[in-house]
Amino acid sequence: MTEATAGQVQRYILEGSDEELRRLLSVSEVTAGAARRAFGRAGVAPGWAAIDCGCGPIGALAVLSEMVGPGGRVVGVDASELAVTRARSAAAALQLGNTEVVAGDIHRLDPAVLGGPFDLAFTRLFLMHQADPVLTLRAIARLVRPGGWIILHEPLRDPPPRSHPQLDALSVYWGLLHRLLEQAGVPRGAVEGLPFAARAAGLETAWTDGFFILGEPELSFEVHASTLAASRQAAVQGGVAAQTIDDVISALRAGKAGGYEWVSTPFFLDLALRKP
Repeated sequence: MTEATAGQVQRYILEGSDEELRRLLSVSEVTAGAARRAFGRAGVAPGWAAIDCGCGPIGALAVLSEMVGPGGRVVGVDASELAVTRARSAAAALQLGNTEVVAGDIHRLDPAVLGGPFDLAFTRLFLMHQADPVLTLRAIARLVRPGGWIILHEPLRDPPPRSHPQLDALSVYWGLLHRLLEQAGVPRGAVEGLPFAARAAGLETAWTDGFFILGEPELSFEVHASTLAASRQAAVQGGVAAQTIDDVISALRAGKAGGYEWVSTPFFLDLALRKP
C-alpha cells in the first residue's frame, strides 16, 4: 500500500469502532505486501480496471484501489451477502472512492454489467473452495480482456501453517479444513493442480511462484482460530466431534498468551496467468 492507504488502514485499526472490521483490516494489511508485489510484477498501473473474485470481507480491494488510482476502478465480488456488507464497510471506512462491491456468483456474472472486461482479475483463498477449478477459471477468464491478467494466491495443503516453537494444533486445524473441503466436493490437490487447470482453461502461465508470511502470534493465532470457528458447524455436520473442534480452537487461542516468536500463514501458490 502507499503511505496514504496504509495510514488509513492503521488509523482505522487503532481508532475504528467496529472490532470485527478492525481485525479484518489487520489481516488485509498482513497480506498487502504479497499482493502489491504480484500486481506490480504484472504492471498494474493507474487507469486499470481490476476485479477481486471472492473478495470476502476486504480482500485486496485497498491495494488495488491505490494502484489503479482515481482514474481506474475496482470491483469486488462475493457470493456471501455478509461478506459484501463487510467489504462495503471497509471500502467506506478507507474512502476507496474508485471501488464498488457486489454480491454474485462468479460463474454467472456478465462482465458488461460489471463495467468489464477487466485488465486484471485476482483471487485469494477462493479457488481452494471450488469443486471444478477449470470451470471457475474459465468463468474468471470471461471477465478479463484478451491479454489481461489473472493472478491467483491460493494456499497449498502442505506444508501447513507453522509457528516457532511449533504448535501442533496448527497442523490439526489445517488438516480439518481440508477434510471439510474434500467433503464439500473439492478434489484433493486442487490448488497444487492449478497450473494444469489453467492450461485446460485455455490460459497461458506467466509465472509460478510461492510465498508464506510470518505474523505476530496474537493476531495470527486468532486468524487461524477464527477461521476454524467459522467452519465449526460444517465440521460437526461432516462428522467431526464438536469437542475436537473446540479443543483445537482453544489450543490456537491459548498460543496468544505468549511463548511464540512468530506464526506463519499457509504456503501460498503465486500463479500469474494471461488470457490469449
